[in-house]
Amino acid sequence: MKRVFHGADRKKANLVLTILASQSINAQLTALPSGKYEIRVPVSEQDRARHHLERYALENRPFARQIAGASPSSFYSPATLVIIGILVLVHAACIHTGLHDQVVFKFGASSYFIRQGDAFRAITALFLHSDARHLLGNMAGLIVFAAPLVRLTGFGTGPFLLLCAGTTGNLLSNGLGQGAGISIGASTAVMAAAGMLGARQVLVSRNITLIKTLAPLAAGATLMAMFSHGERTDVSAHFFGFGAGVGVGMIGLPLVHAWPGPRIRLDTLALVLVVAILAAALAQGGAFAF
Repeated sequence: MKRVFHGADRKKANLVLTILASQSINAQLTALPSGKYEIRVPVSEQDRARHHLERYALENRPFARQIAGASPSSFYSPATLVIIGILVLVHAACIHTGLHDQVVFKFGASSYFIRQGDAFRAITALFLHSDARHLLGNMAGLIVFAAPLVRLTGFGTGPFLLLCAGTTGNLLSNGLGQGAGISIGASTAVMAAAGMLGARQVLVSRNITLIKTLAPLAAGATLMAMFSHGERTDVSAHFFGFGAGVGVGMIGLPLVHAWPGPRIRLDTLALVLVVAILAAALAQGGAFAF
């Protein structure tokens, strides 16, 4: 007989017995003089017993249950519509005032300028678009990818995660790039949203095989490639945006769902941070004196 459990928690010992019994695995519970409990199974069943116990633990991680319990019911998200409205207003203002080219030059993402210290460009570039077609494409992407994410995470937390991942994607893309070329557009954040949705699927996956676990990420990468074509698109920013989304999602989503207090407080705090970050970026770029 081989030991598969050792501990003082009788409830946990009973749970282990239930799991093993559900798989028709014979198990023997022994109460030790120390007050602890020990569960043993036949040698021939040891590997199978450990497999099912590990699988149960994986499927019942607290944050995984919480994330899985939150499911987007549609692509409708008021917070996402507000983001889209801001993008439309920014583009319309740039075109109406005739300052589009100047604004793009001053606030667009560029490897050269970011390396000179203009890190704010990684943020402000997310709100600029070259033309109406470019804007409409990203509006559609936000509805498809960002809206479900915001519904999962909250009206303030969702935009905060998008801003963090989108900014990180731009910083990585331009940090590794060369030259003074300027890139703009919310597509980096759109791809970040796709990456975070893929990360969520990995976190709640009930499959422990590598191929099945990574399948959601492969699907997200395919969608990323579909959005990475067309004039003025920055494939590098899309790639790093998606990667940043995966990283932020794997770290941020469990933390969001582990928040101990009322979610309204977390969303409010996150929204305040978003406004503060945007205001700081605009101030650093001299927008208030532009």
